[in-house]
Amino acid sequence: MSANAASAARGPGADDAGPSAERMADALARTFALWRDRNCARRRNAIAAIAHSAGFSVATLEYSIDALLKPFTNDALKSIAARISANGSIDRPKTVGFIAAGNVAGAGIHEVVIGLIAGARVRIKTASAEPVFFAEFARTLAELDGDAGARIAVVHWGRARTDLTDELIGNCERVVAYGDDATIESLHRPNVIAFGSRVSAALVALNSIDPSRIDEIADMLARDAALFEQLGCLSLHQVFVVSPDGSAARELAIRMSAALERIARSMPPARIPLRDAAEIRGVRERARWRAIAGEPVELFEGRGFEWTVVFERRPDSFKVSPGFRTVHVSAVRDLAKFRECIAPVSARIEAMAVVGGDCEIEARTMGIPYVCAPGEMQSPPLDWRHGGGEFIDMMVGSR
Repeated sequence: MSANAASAARGPGADDAGPSAERMADALARTFALWRDRNCARRRNAIAAIAHSAGFSVATLEYSIDALLKPFTNDALKSIAARISANGSIDRPKTVGFIAAGNVAGAGIHEVVIGLIAGARVRIKTASAEPVFFAEFARTLAELDGDAGARIAVVHWGRARTDLTDELIGNCERVVAYGDDATIESLHRPNVIAFGSRVSAALVALNSIDPSRIDEIADMLARDAALFEQLGCLSLHQVFVVSPDGSAARELAIRMSAALERIARSMPPARIPLRDAAEIRGVRERARWRAIAGEPVELFEGRGFEWTVVFERRPDSFKVSPGFRTVHVSAVRDLAKFRECIAPVSARIEAMAVVGGDCEIEARTMGIPYVCAPGEMQSPPLDWRHGGGEFIDMMVGSR
């Protein structure tokens, strides 16, 4: 182990108080204001580097980062600071480590920001697949406020250096870990808060809305599936449409297909890894064979693997997407059928877009952490109760 690597894993002491919650919120607000500008040099550099390494188009990343940064307004950051100050008696950890995932640039930014405003020293161990976003963001913060910037350190080492990861976990009071379930299981420790594999969906009742809105809804749902190439916990996997005879669901599937085709021109699809392309081919071939066998299934597909929509008139389960704009649109006769389909994954649902009827009531009754309108799935509010809210309750306090 090199001296520099060991120092990165240990990090600085946590005894100093650092900037107040209000000052940190102000510094972060100015940082986010810069990053919302597409001409921000550090943002441009980060997006170019991520696009090159991940095979994403720059345009897709621009729209995705726009959505990610949208909730971090001056008012939202000040509100979190006020809540933290009002709950000053909470015994918060003074050092918080983050083990970032590589599937979505900036994933975990909500928790990082809350930790900083709450006065913790934050150390982010980036993923090999995406070491860029947090490093560039931290540099921007340090340029605007040196004291605020000194509270965050971004470190990097490969997956094989489990010794350094263990040291990071051992030297932080709390650690937040992101990744698939296998990765999370390998990091199981008493002080680790884990955000494992999660999925998101939509629930739509078209018979209760103005028919002229169907194209708008289809466009927004297609956008939810395209941002970050459908690889994050907030990405849309399946759209359930309350449609007793299936006709409204089929119409939405057709409109979403047209919307995904349009989006492919403004946000060119990613270079798809071979394994993921094989999974998408599997989704398509299963749909084709089901249709040949007489099942009420239709396949809509773009050129190559640009996008895929599978319409099911009688779904029997939740379909987890392989990503890269692959969506199932499923007709359910009523909300009871929806609950039956979603039951096996209900504990893993992170977000649900809702439209019409009792869809919002249904989603909130299920305890979904983030319920929103179509088109907003990648922009949860700063006080989003990610994974059930354990981290935000620990750092901010319950309402």
